[in-house]
Amino acid sequence: MPIRFPLPAIFLAVSMIAINPYTTLAADNGQAGGNGAERAPAEPRVQISKRDCRRLMARHRARGDVAYKPEADAAAAQAAANAADQAQTAAEAAETAAASAETLASQSSAFVAIEDATAAVAAMTTERDAALAQKTAHPESAADAEAYTAAEAALTVAQASLTSAETSYAAGDYSSASTSAQSASTTVSSAGVSVSASSTTSTAAASSASSAASSAASSARTAADSADQSVETATKASETVSAAGSAQTVSAQAAVIAADEAVQGAQTIYDTAVAAYVADPTNATKKAAVSSASSALNTAQTALSSAQTSAASGDAASALTSAASAVTAAKGVGYTEDADVTALRTSATNLNTSAASATTEGTEATTANTATEAAFKEAVSIPDMALTLGTVKFNIKTGALYFNGQPMNDTVTLEIAEKCRAILKGGR
Repeated sequence: MPIRFPLPAIFLAVSMIAINPYTTLAADNGQAGGNGAERAPAEPRVQISKRDCRRLMARHRARGDVAYKPEADAAAAQAAANAADQAQTAAEAAETAAASAETLASQSSAFVAIEDATAAVAAMTTERDAALAQKTAHPESAADAEAYTAAEAALTVAQASLTSAETSYAAGDYSSASTSAQSASTTVSSAGVSVSASSTTSTAAASSASSAASSAASSARTAADSADQSVETATKASETVSAAGSAQTVSAQAAVIAADEAVQGAQTIYDTAVAAYVADPTNATKKAAVSSASSALNTAQTALSSAQTSAASGDAASALTSAASAVTAAKGVGYTEDADVTALRTSATNLNTSAASATTEGTEATTANTATEAAFKEAVSIPDMALTLGTVKFNIKTGALYFNGQPMNDTVTLEIAEKCRAILKGGR
């Protein structure tokens, strides 16, 4: 039985097939069911039989420039396997970077929270001392005695919370550390003592780091969910790069916090130097100390500004370099970096390294996926038999065949040959 073969919507060459124009094609002779003068000719169809296929196969040999080659399918399959493997490697790198980013962001937030709590406890201590002085000066005043008792109680609670926060932080439990530190600050505020954040710069940096860490984790989860086969290779690759970028932002914001600490340290040293010089204006040594402290402070502030700019663009490497410059400048006039801040910078440096690695893996996965797509395009042939049929016309006088008004050429004959192979192989 002949097999109906709808032509593809491109030039179709069947001139090599021995087709009887009076039986296989409805000719352009105006006859259709004996009433051709009144009815439009029926839409022509091309029928290709097994015999036609065999005749075509016997006459056709693939040239060297034919796009389809038997080994192309194998190459495409190998490319797909390579891309999938590369994407999974990238996804695992993203998970590592994201996990480190979450830890560093939590560490940064806890550090800043403890800084704020320390400042709050100091303010509460001052308030308690003032209340004690007032009570001592007026021992007969019940109101003063009550104010002192309230201040002392609030200070005791705030100090306990701060101590708990510091203990948790040392143990690496940054979430608990943040909670306890915030509790200390809240206790002081509830006692009516106004306390501003120790540094708005560090607070903003910690907040930005937390947001970036959340984004990194979300992207990493999408990239690394190997159990979900609906996550395509391209998606894994792009989400890996996204996770790595967010992780680098976390690293950069931690660098900003470290630089800000150096600036605060340099500021304290400068203020102390100025106070000493004001008290002894004829002392050349003290005057020189003010000059040195001022220079160091300016350098540290410039470095902090550079770190903030780099962090805003996610350039962790530059932010870390700027932070190191700020620390070096402050140390030049006597600043000693707290061990927790040093650890913060170290963690930020390590995170930047793993994030950079994840970025590389993600980029390579993207490249591999692109290669896979190219390989499959190279291997593709006529995809199926359900192709759209256009208008086919046959010129009886010249024997020319046209599809959608265009003369057929040899290009698509190759496609028909391949489809014929499938027909014959399937025994249809």
